[in-house]
Amino acid sequence: MNENLDTYRRILEAFNREGVDGVTPYFTDDVEIYDPDLPPGRYRGPEAVKRAAEQLMSGFENVEIQNFRLLPAGDRVVALLHTRGKGERDDLVVETRDAHTVTFRDGKIAYWRVYLDQAEALADVGLDPELADVADAQSPTGP
Repeated sequence: MNENLDTYRRILEAFNREGVDGVTPYFTDDVEIYDPDLPPGRYRGPEAVKRAAEQLMSGFENVEIQNFRLLPAGDRVVALLHTRGKGERDDLVVETRDAHTVTFRDGKIAYWRVYLDQAEALADVGLDPELADVADAQSPTGP
């Protein structure tokens, strides 16, 4: 289980350094991606990871995960994130407190789910939704 936490930490760090191309090798060939805010359609495989990430980051020149907290949930990891994106205009900066749940298979991500609501992500994996509030109050565990 700690191995999954370590792997996801490396994935987030690779994303901040190299963008989507840096994280693609961490996904299985049949990875499934789900985000209810994406346009309808099937998102499966490494190319779908790129397509979904591009859609999620559209309108931003630079997206960075500034702080994160990772929690184990069985074979899944919950990532409570503070994501910051700089818009195409210099004066536009958007910050969100979002979340991911990821399921690992053989050391790679087989399922990636994106949430805008951290409490919802925690509840979906059977963890206390109030941990989202605790994460905001504590110092971050990520970069």
